[in-house]
Amino acid sequence: MKAKLFFFFLLCLGNIIYAQIENNSSLRINNGSELKTSNFNLSKGLSSPNLNSPLYTPPKELTEYGQRTSTIDMTGETDFLKPEFEATPKSFKTEKEIKEEFKKDQYLGGFKSSGKFVQLIYRDHGAIDGDVVRIFLNDDIINGRVYLTGSYQTTKITLLKGFNTIDILALNNGDAAPNTAEFHLYDDQGNLITGNEWNLIAGVKATLVVVKD
Repeated sequence: MKAKLFFFFLLCLGNIIYAQIENNSSLRINNGSELKTSNFNLSKGLSSPNLNSPLYTPPKELTEYGQRTSTIDMTGETDFLKPEFEATPKSFKTEKEIKEEFKKDQYLGGFKSSGKFVQLIYRDHGAIDGDVVRIFLNDDIINGRVYLTGSYQTTKITLLKGFNTIDILALNNGDAAPNTAEFHLYDDQGNLITGNEWNLIAGVKATLVVVKD
């Protein structure tokens, strides 16, 4: 009887141990087997944006406004009077009309004086535009370069017995032709002998003659 009970005990113990081994055995995957994924759908992530789609769609009113025909006339044709203007700026115009007489040597007269000298006083009476002259006495230079300004300048000329030819040669036209100046000629006592003006193109001269007794 005891032997049967012992055998029955061993049989039960063996079943219990076998059940534990089955539960603790690891899962084995056959390398040759293939995992079937047909029953699963993999997520594709976020869809890429449509780059051709505008980020902002203007309202209909703005779209129509942008297509309206402009009422502004860009052609310059208006009902207003057009201002009149001259095509040539004043700075490019000559001070005076260049007459033929300005292109020739000018004789400004002959005079007599018994004094020791005369004084030639002159200034640019037009636009101060850089006129330059040279003064001669009997073909000798007595003042090589005179820059004409708006203020009077003086050249003292000692008279020789007989004829004293005074030449004023225009060295340039300044910014606006001709070369212009107002002048006065006084004797050694301060008496006015003559007064006039010259209008000369560059290279042209004006001449005064003073005869000393």
